[in-house]
Amino acid sequence: MSRNRYILLLASDPCYAAFHDKEWGVPVHDDKKLFEMLTLSGALAEMAWPAILSKRDTFREVFMDFDPLLVAKLNEKKFLAPSSPASSLLSEYRLRIIIENARELLKVIEEFGSFDSYCWSFLGNKPMVGRYRHMREVPLRTAKADAISQDLMRRGFLGVGPTVVYAFMQAVGMANDHLVTCYRFEECCDIKDAAATDGYGDSCKPAAVSEQEVSMLCGLVQCVGLEPSRAATVISIS
Repeated sequence: MSRNRYILLLASDPCYAAFHDKEWGVPVHDDKKLFEMLTLSGALAEMAWPAILSKRDTFREVFMDFDPLLVAKLNEKKFLAPSSPASSLLSEYRLRIIIENARELLKVIEEFGSFDSYCWSFLGNKPMVGRYRHMREVPLRTAKADAISQDLMRRGFLGVGPTVVYAFMQAVGMANDHLVTCYRFEECCDIKDAAATDGYGDSCKPAAVSEQEVSMLCGLVQCVGLEPSRAATVISIS
């Protein structure tokens, strides 16, 4: 039996659409990817997801594919120089936070064996499932996010307030906050232990579909905070 799927295509933000379709809400268990998403979630303090994702290649180049061991050893004076590639990404304050967090993350890995084990231990290794029907129901923080935030700060992490932590949890699948009307909700519920697919490069290009028609905006428009006015096309696929 066929089922309807709604896929949002943003003509101006293909990487944002790919991020929603392939990464957001998918459980992540790779330490480098977790560090990357913690960093990008923290960057939300200075820019929005579309801007962050458009610079993702640069983020990965500057932070050496988010290897915490390499980031922790960065020469701050050279790294933070006005002429450095990093200066085009974030403020000096935010860049210093990333380097410091890499150092603290290594301590967590030494204690718990992996950053993955540490993060998921707060949830008993099971994602939180929101089952929200409307964007207004999705929280900006939860009790679990508060607990993780407090523990991270106690360990010396910076820029990890509850709202940043919850954005991180949503991005790495610790919380499945796709609206129940979004086709990705059930798919993410079915994922047991997936390796997230990068939302950039060729994956930014919308997949070809056999039948297309402009349809009403569905829940996935709101899943990652999109404004309906920014949607170029919503396609209904049977």
